Amino acid sequence: MTETKTEPTAVEPRSTEKIVEHAELPSSEQPSEEASGDDINGYVEGTKLYLLTLSLSLCMLIGTIELTVISTSLTSITNDLHGFSKTGWIVTGYLVTYSSTFIIWSKLSDVFGRKSCIITSIFIFVVFSGGCGAAQTTTQLIVCRVFQGIGAAGDLALVFAISFEMIPKAKFPTYTAIFAVVTTLGYITGPLIGGGFAQNSTWRWAFLFNVPVGALAIVLLIIFVPNGFPHQNNPNPRSRSLATKFSRSSLAKIDGLGAFLFLGASFLLVTVLLSAGNDFAWNSATTIVLFIISGFLWIAFAVNEWFVTNDKRIPEPIFPWRFVLNRKWMGALLLSLLSGIPWNAITINLPQRLQVVNGMSPVAASVRLIPFTALIAFGSVIANVFLKLHVPPIYLMFIGSCLQVIGVALLSTVSKDTHIDHAIYGYEVIAGLGIGIVIAMIIVVPPHVVEKRDLAISSGALLQFRALGAAIGLGITSATMNNYLSSHLTHTLTSEEITQIFHSISSINTFPPEVQLKVLHAFADGYQLQIQIMAAFSGLQVLLVAMFWGRPQVRV
Repeated sequence: MTETKTEPTAVEPRSTEKIVEHAELPSSEQPSEEASGDDINGYVEGTKLYLLTLSLSLCMLIGTIELTVISTSLTSITNDLHGFSKTGWIVTGYLVTYSSTFIIWSKLSDVFGRKSCIITSIFIFVVFSGGCGAAQTTTQLIVCRVFQGIGAAGDLALVFAISFEMIPKAKFPTYTAIFAVVTTLGYITGPLIGGGFAQNSTWRWAFLFNVPVGALAIVLLIIFVPNGFPHQNNPNPRSRSLATKFSRSSLAKIDGLGAFLFLGASFLLVTVLLSAGNDFAWNSATTIVLFIISGFLWIAFAVNEWFVTNDKRIPEPIFPWRFVLNRKWMGALLLSLLSGIPWNAITINLPQRLQVVNGMSPVAASVRLIPFTALIAFGSVIANVFLKLHVPPIYLMFIGSCLQVIGVALLSTVSKDTHIDHAIYGYEVIAGLGIGIVIAMIIVVPPHVVEKRDLAISSGALLQFRALGAAIGLGITSATMNNYLSSHLTHTLTSEEITQIFHSISSINTFPPEVQLKVLHAFADGYQLQIQIMAAFSGLQVLLVAMFWGRPQVRV
């Protein structure tokens, strides 16, 4: 009789826990972790928590610095390696793999463990950062940037996954604000580091400095991330044994087909955006075929994820179909994608404009970007303060989106002349504040709208959508600039001179003064057109906030 009574009581808490974790419950109705009956969690406390936070902050810092360090060193790189026409690929080659592997890293960490995966990702990042610094041709640099992006994606995806699991929900706003400040510190210092090295030493150190810093990050992770995290308190040692991680049953959980389809679809889409109009015409057979193949792969990816999102299927989807059915979560993902478009486009293109059109040094251009990046951090902190006052995230999303539209639209009105309009700094403040508020809200909502089992993959999905938006945005703006220059300089320059500019911006200085002025005005018009396109995407973001509407409203 004792055995028959004991068996049901062991099963009962699990079924109850599975029910209460459902994403549709508002956060106020979600049971606390302490009350869930699950005494096996990854929470870290005291000094260990502070040291782990420090380690994760360093990892996040080097990952975000790399996103912006290229913005002020890009002109020096293309002049040195003679590849201005491949400017888009130097940036987007990194972003393609960066944006395509977040979810894959998150899913791999479910199988092989958070600690081993984040260390592996940073090792890849460090090795290919060294490769970027040693590159002798533009092609070599692009190849190394592609692999560098893979490592950076794992770094940032797993920082967010670990941060969600090391603390209870009550601490999420505080730690979201901490990591938002670290992220923006990376965005501020990245252009300064890149510009400083490009101006006073060599652009190669913009990549090489990652090697010692990344090595330090690896040492800190080895020491401070608990073995088996977040299951370090699991009394069953098999849960973190090497044999278990690499067993056939564990490897079978990896959605390899889904990963392949997602990578292929993303890569082909960005390839078309970067190359059409430059390497081949928009109406060419090559463009049409690449668009069709990319579309087919996206459809195949969606079908595959629908098929494997089934408890009876062994592979675990990298993008569960239940995400598609969760309106609020899809709204958050689409907002993440759209916010990534103007954020990264402005971060890359504005310093480039200041150097090319206004003749600024790399350091001076990076300093002029500080109002934008600093206000992103400030907006994130302010938004989390309002969250603690129990303001629903949707209201803050709407306010942030409106500020973003206003700021980006005002940036598109900057004078086309070669002198600096000081109003640009105010426009940067408005746009940065709006982006910071939106990004903070997007980061903090996953635990309140997705199931607990999807926390790691949801953080990867957020970053992946934002990075995919960045890749799409930079692809569009690069294609816009190349096409605009090709069509508007034909009456001023010969085809050989235009080709010369696409190889090196510094060649503009070899033209007569009156020709230089016309060329610089063409560049100014091209950059202004880029910002106008970004304003249109920002406007669409305001409309998508409605997807997060519900009764009762989600509260953090």
